[in-house]
Amino acid sequence: MPATDADLDLRPSVHSAFSIGEYTFADAGNLEHCAKYLNQTLVTFGFPASLDLFTNDPVSIARTCNCIYSLLQQRQRDIEFRESANEQRQRLLSDISRLEAKVERLDAQLQAKDREIATITRAEAKSTAAFKAQVEKLQQERDEFQRMVIGNQQVRTQQIHEMKKKEKEYIKLQERLNQVLMEKKKESRSGMEIMNLLQKEGRQRGTWNGKKADNDFYKKIVDAYEAKNQELMAENADLRALLRSMQVDMRDFFNAPNGLPKQSLPVSERQENDPSQSPLGGRTDVFDLPFHMARDQIEESLRTKMASIKERMVQLQDAQKGAEVTSEATERELELEAQLVEARSIIQEQASIMSRHLSKVERPRESIISSPAEGV
Repeated sequence: MPATDADLDLRPSVHSAFSIGEYTFADAGNLEHCAKYLNQTLVTFGFPASLDLFTNDPVSIARTCNCIYSLLQQRQRDIEFRESANEQRQRLLSDISRLEAKVERLDAQLQAKDREIATITRAEAKSTAAFKAQVEKLQQERDEFQRMVIGNQQVRTQQIHEMKKKEKEYIKLQERLNQVLMEKKKESRSGMEIMNLLQKEGRQRGTWNGKKADNDFYKKIVDAYEAKNQELMAENADLRALLRSMQVDMRDFFNAPNGLPKQSLPVSERQENDPSQSPLGGRTDVFDLPFHMARDQIEESLRTKMASIKERMVQLQDAQKGAEVTSEATERELELEAQLVEARSIIQEQASIMSRHLSKVERPRESIISSPAEGV
């Protein structure tokens, strides 16, 4: 097969193993030995053998030329393979450098994600603690509001009961005062009648039979008057004691710090503990004065007490409105608990998304690290 120009275009290589000037394989003394060695080597590497280098036969010369040409082609293929291998090696080194840079970048991203996860975890723990503290605070406020509402309801019920009782006593006292006034009017009228009778009897003194009947008549009149006066004084004392007792109860009721009246004491103990007595044992309060002198003060005091009772009723109504505000606070607490549950679910969902993202990042990272190892 004739060789073409393309086949004969053998480029000299700069990567020759040796040159003739550096090392001489054959000389005039070892030609036979070199020829034998070359034949054996060519047979070993699969080239045409039995080269006869000392003949002038054209066939042997052609066979020698073909063998040399095969060697040159093999050398050219080796050079091309080395160049392609070197280029591939450079590409692989470039790929390895790029992959190492990518791995470093992914490691940096992974560390950044780890820091973000740590930050989110700390924020979650902090928000959870804050929510828990808020819930506990709201629960304490709810319990306190419930206790206040229950206490206000009890105080309101007891105050309403006491007010009804005092109103009944006040009505009875007014009726008794009116009755006493009517009896005093009757007494004054009867006294006027007795005086008229006495004057009339004095004018008829000359017609009487004796002094004994006159004394008996006067004695009966005086005894009846004294008995009536003692009865009126006892009733007046009872009414004064009742007024004093009612005023003490109302004063204790209004001055109680928690809105609850003190335990009611008997009238005798109140009289003993009443600071209105003088050192000589005499009464100095307004209820010991005559009625015409103490009437205005008693009426003014009773009106003041009734106004205070009305004001206390308004306060109780405001307390009831406060209980309604407490119910609104309880509803707000329930809303905050719902928001807490929702925030926890969002945080859990974010944590699951981050874990899935990290697992996805880890898998490409392992495949990237394993692929350069296989290429090398």
